[in-house]
Amino acid sequence: MKNHFYSMVGALALAAGTLMAQSVPKESYDFDFIGQPLANPALQHAKETFVVFGCAYCHGLNLESRGEATDLMHSKLVGRDTDGKIIVALLKAGIPQTAKLSPMPQFSDLSDQQLNAIATWIHYARAQGRFKELTEAKNSPPGSADAGKAFFGDKCGSCHSAGGDLSGIGKKYSGSALKAAFLKPKMMDEIPSFGVNRLHDQKMQSARRQHRILLENFSAEEASNLTAYLASLQ
Repeated sequence: MKNHFYSMVGALALAAGTLMAQSVPKESYDFDFIGQPLANPALQHAKETFVVFGCAYCHGLNLESRGEATDLMHSKLVGRDTDGKIIVALLKAGIPQTAKLSPMPQFSDLSDQQLNAIATWIHYARAQGRFKELTEAKNSPPGSADAGKAFFGDKCGSCHSAGGDLSGIGKKYSGSALKAAFLKPKMMDEIPSFGVNRLHDQKMQSARRQHRILLENFSAEEASNLTAYLASLQ
């Protein structure tokens, strides 16, 4: 009975989020300021939190920094953050002004839930932005299949197998489509289910997390090398 109740509540929340994304009247929502509503209610909340507390003013809604604000899209420090701890600690402490960067105030009065929502949006926007950069780059470096194989063994081999689930992927996709397929698998854009069985699917959550970390930190060269290697799996 309890499982049925939680599943029903989750379905209602998801339906509300999807309805909002599709039918919000223009006069009641500032599309120019905060962009299109997202179907994923958790991400929509994270985005609104990022905006409400002023982060978007300096860093840009989609991490296109203004003035002397830190470039969160390419920050190595943000890239090392995997669960929000680094970002949350920085938000609580603030960052003093330097010769190159403006200061960032402390957000120690915010709750951990609010701070983690900000971190969630930063990671989502960063992944979306990095995907666009890597797939739309006009002068991508030529890929090395040997270097891509080494990268695959180090970063991907614990979950994927060249002779197993990825066998023949070079025939299924080609060129830019192949790069897009491994940079952002379809599961990364799926709206999370609130069904109890899916909420506790640790394998899926871990896979999404690992793919997001890779996407946020891929260099153009690494992406080209991995594309070349996967293309060789005929």
